[in-house]
This record gives sequence, structure tokens and C-alpha cells, in this order.
Amino acid sequence: MSWLWVVCALVALWLTVICFFIYEGSSAAPADRGARSVGALETAATAAVRARDAAAFQRLFEPGSVGPRYASQYLARLFARPITGLRLTTEPYQDLRYLVLRGEQGNRTVCSAWTIQRYDARSVLSAVPPLADVCGATASAGDVRGVTA
Repeated sequence: MSWLWVVCALVALWLTVICFFIYEGSSAAPADRGARSVGALETAATAAVRARDAAAFQRLFEPGSVGPRYASQYLARLFARPITGLRLTTEPYQDLRYLVLRGEQGNRTVCSAWTIQRYDARSVLSAVPPLADVCGATASAGDVRGVTA
């Protein structure tokens, strides 16, 4: 009779572990990702970048399009040197919409662009590099280099 309790306890423990991993895997549910609209996505991205909030910035990306430390690594590189004129805008280019970050570090322009996509009725960012040179195509003048997404 005592073996039956041991087996039941092991099964219960196994189910608890399985449920934990399922919960952790789904903790970034679609409702937690991105924003309701493109405008809200731009506002949330601007707030996250200005506050250097890597967790908030990470939640704006499509699940699976970035690694778990993408946002913290990106923000660390971006703010490694003083940056001025930091701005995030949404821009259409070649039938797609992009979130474009621009700023100046010394005498060079910093520009990064992320494709805005729909994911479960929400606007999210994709870190898959755009096929088009959004930064070069939409820049007014000068050398467009710097941090890449």
C-alpha cells in the first residue's frame, strides 16, 4: 500500500513540473506582446527606450523573433556612448511599416529599423532585418551607419 502512495506522489510531482514548464512557456501570451495599435506600439517603444527598460522593450517583439536578451543587449550597445536627438517614429516604406530609431552619437547618425507586423490582432516588432535599407532610403542626408537591429 505504501508503494501506491509513492507512485501517486511521483505522478503528481511529474504533472506539477510539466504544468510549470507549460506555464513558463506561455507566460509571454500574445496579449502581453506588442500593442493594440501602431501608434500605441510607437509610444510604448519610445517610453521603453528612453527609460532604458529592456523588459518593456523586449515585450514589443514578436515571440520567437528575438532571443531572451535581445533588448538588453541592444540597449546596452545603443547607450554605450552618449546619444542625442533620440527619436522613434513609424514610417511606411515599400508597402511595409517600420519603427525607426534615430539619434546622433558624436559626428555619426545612429539608425535602426524594425518591421511592424500583426500578431494575434496586435502590432509587434520583428527583429528580422528588413530587406530594404529603410535607414538609408528615408534619411535626409549624411552618412547613415550605426547600431543595427
